[in-house]
Amino acid sequence: MVKRKQMAATSPRAVPVPPLKQPSSIPSILRFPVLVITSMITSSTMYSLTSQVGTGDLAGVNKRRDEWWEIAAVLAWKATELGVSWWGEYDSWDLASLTLLSHMPYLYLLTTFYAVRPTTMWLGLLVDVVSTYLPFSLLRDSSPIHRPEASKGQVANRSILNDLNIKVYTSFLAAAVYGVVIYGSFRTWLPTFLIIHFEGLKDLSGAYEAALPGVTIGFLVSGYAAQSFLFMPALGAKPDAHDMQMAEFDPETATLGQTVWYNVWGYSKRSRTLIKRTATLVLASAMQTGLRTYITIEGVEPTGAAGWAGMWAAAATLVGAILWWVGDVEGVSN
Repeated sequence: MVKRKQMAATSPRAVPVPPLKQPSSIPSILRFPVLVITSMITSSTMYSLTSQVGTGDLAGVNKRRDEWWEIAAVLAWKATELGVSWWGEYDSWDLASLTLLSHMPYLYLLTTFYAVRPTTMWLGLLVDVVSTYLPFSLLRDSSPIHRPEASKGQVANRSILNDLNIKVYTSFLAAAVYGVVIYGSFRTWLPTFLIIHFEGLKDLSGAYEAALPGVTIGFLVSGYAAQSFLFMPALGAKPDAHDMQMAEFDPETATLGQTVWYNVWGYSKRSRTLIKRTATLVLASAMQTGLRTYITIEGVEPTGAAGWAGMWAAAATLVGAILWWVGDVEGVSN
């Protein structure tokens, strides 16, 4: 990514990026309510159709939701996830990647420590992703970032975005970061933490017998989702009016407020895109994982759910930082 001193030396020309086209004929004021309702109906239908798969695995794990606030909390968070993606100008591919990354930690817990079969985990993840991707794709077109045929005028670094090697390398890197964080936790604090705060654990061998290569390979899908949600949109971001203002910044004539703002948020469009998306991923991972773990798994203490969620939030933060470092090189247009 272009550093601030380089950005000040050359004034980038802001290129207006058209908003995502709305393919639906539904009035704009009704699209988000339709999105929420359609997504929830799709999710309920798919879970009903697949209810016989993994029923035995989950019978001794899931607890009954008898409190109204538990059901309300799950529905409210579901609507919040969709709302952040809708008003954040994400497209269906963005939402699918975000859903996979934020929903996977809960299912990974079940597979690793509660003897739930991997097929059950992947099926649940598929339902979660499809039930968000499908309604979103019907109501909003893909952004130019995710359309290989989009012109250079719509996105920056089109040739890099289309480079398969770049996608493979960054996917492996993101998977490796997830693998190192989770494996490091397995080898240090996590087993004791789980024993104390997770009543009813069935098996801890997943932590003690884990090997770093195997753990990393298990996160390859997550690595691809991370580069799709974080790295590619940031790399394809074109300069905007904010970049022009920062390029014209003069420390000799700037006020104190302007100087503070420049040092706090005087980043390029690419860096700001990556920072905001990383913050979204961290928040979504923490909230989805903590809420779902505490509400749905029998015997989990609030501290346990918070600790498990915090580990994944830390991993997401590190992934964003590493991908920012990878993109912060000279010779890549901004």
